[in-house]
This record gives sequence, structure tokens and C-alpha cells, in this order.
Amino acid sequence: MPAFDIAVLDIDGTLLDSNYHHAVAWSRAFDAVLDRHVAVAAIHRAIGMGGDRLVAAVTGDDVEEQHGDELRDRWEQEYDAIIGDTRLFDGAIDLLTGLREAGLKVVLASSSIPKHAEHALELLDAEERADAWTTSQDADASKPDPELLDEALEKVGGGRAVMIGDSVWDVAAATRRGDPTIGLLAGGSGRQELLDAGAASVYAYPRELLEHLDEVLAEQ
Repeated sequence: MPAFDIAVLDIDGTLLDSNYHHAVAWSRAFDAVLDRHVAVAAIHRAIGMGGDRLVAAVTGDDVEEQHGDELRDRWEQEYDAIIGDTRLFDGAIDLLTGLREAGLKVVLASSSIPKHAEHALELLDAEERADAWTTSQDADASKPDPELLDEALEKVGGGRAVMIGDSVWDVAAATRRGDPTIGLLAGGSGRQELLDAGAASVYAYPRELLEHLDEVLAEQ
């Protein structure tokens, strides 16, 4: 039996191939609102934290104070235009099934705004394959703050949790709760980067994690 009751999974970059779409949408927003280019690589480094934190993290507190809301509105428009191009990673749905077959409750801890989360939840057939999920409306503070994970666990009555995510922000949020994280490379973070952040183990994509799921859960 696994040592955990609940698997908490990030969606963007973990189950849904969308991190680079988000980075491009933010880049276009910065270009339009600030009339200057912000390197997409710098934006990608911040994907995984919420939009409430990303602007300041990438361009500084002054830009957040002066243009934060306008940038988030423009990012939303830009991402709306390309969200239909996002796809699930190979094995994403099967991983949810495998986790439940292993006896775990499955909670999808998305910090996306509701209409963006809805797209991913439909692709994942979440009504059938997950026990609960979150959106940005479920927490005031985004990752790396652990509030969203607290809310996710509360939706299924609490318990011992393992986090599955693709960014150092996922690892940081879980670590603050005292929960281990299984990292995935699918979102573009490096293996050593995730391990240095505190991930217990790292796999490439959902399919690879599924193939090693029994041993991974036994090791945590």
C-alpha cells in the first residue's frame, strides 16, 4: 500500500502541454502593454507561480504597481486565442487512472482562472477521473504559497499527500506543507533544478511516471 492517501497534481506543464503557450501569451502582453520586449526565457522561468506574482517576478515591483492588472488582462486575451492549441501529454489520463487504482484520491491543483481550468478539466475527463480540483478562485495566494494545496486537500477531507508537478514553485509549495514532490520534466524545468528545489524524484512525462508508479509510491 502507498504511504499516502492523496495525489495532488498540478495541471499546466504537468498534465497539459501549456507552459510555453503561457510564456508566449505573457510575452505578447508585455510587448503590447510595455512597448518593450521581455525575454521569453525569463518568463518561462516564472511559469508555475500565479499571475499575481509573475509580473513582479519578471519585470519588477514598479511594473506590477503601474501595469499589473492591465498585463494580466492582456495575457488572458492572448492565452484565450491559443488555448485550443494545447494538448495533454502522453499518459496524462492514464496516470490519473493509475493513481486511483493504487488507492489514492486524485486532486487536480490548478491555479488557472476558471475558464482556462475548464479546458484542461474537460480534456482530462476530470468528472470521472479526479476526486476534486481547484482553480484560482480557491485561494488568495498562488504558488509557491501552499494555500492552494491546503484548499485542494480540504476538498477531499485531508490526509497524507504527495505532490506531482513540473516547476520549482510546485516543489516549494509542497515543501512548505511538509509533503514530498515527484517532479516532471514536461514543463521545461531541468532535472537537477527540480532535485535541488527538493523533489524526491524526477521523471520525464506522465507516461514514464506511470510505468514506475508502484516503485515511486513505495519509495516516498
